[in-house]
Amino acid sequence: MENNQLEIAWQEFLTVGVPEMDAEHRKFIHRVNEINLAVVEARDKATVRQAIELMLAEAAHHFGHEEELLVKWKYPEAAAHAAKHAELAAQFHHVLKEFDEAEFSFVWAVKGLQVKQLLVAHLLREDLKYRGFLQSRERPH
Repeated sequence: MENNQLEIAWQEFLTVGVPEMDAEHRKFIHRVNEINLAVVEARDKATVRQAIELMLAEAAHHFGHEEELLVKWKYPEAAAHAAKHAELAAQFHHVLKEFDEAEFSFVWAVKGLQVKQLLVAHLLREDLKYRGFLQSRERPH
């Protein structure tokens, strides 16, 4: 991905301090970059959709895992965070529907990038909110 200016590099400020969650977040960044590359290289719609589906499947798994851990660790905003996941999943579904209905490559490329943007925004706005809580408390194993 040397020439892809849309590529996102993992930065330490994205770390939440939980190795398994950080590994899942790193995987998202990797998947986001795969979508970016597919769009930049003007790959066919099926290839872009496959990249999106893979990212969304991993997101669904991660959301469930993250929600489970936040409840286990008694994060006071766990329910609100789970609600954000549900809202995000609905947005993903809507964008994917629009992607499927799009006939022109520039439209579905934009939809692919929109899915990516939703996930990155969630990581930056929502997941980093619990970092301080998790880092300030001893977590059960």
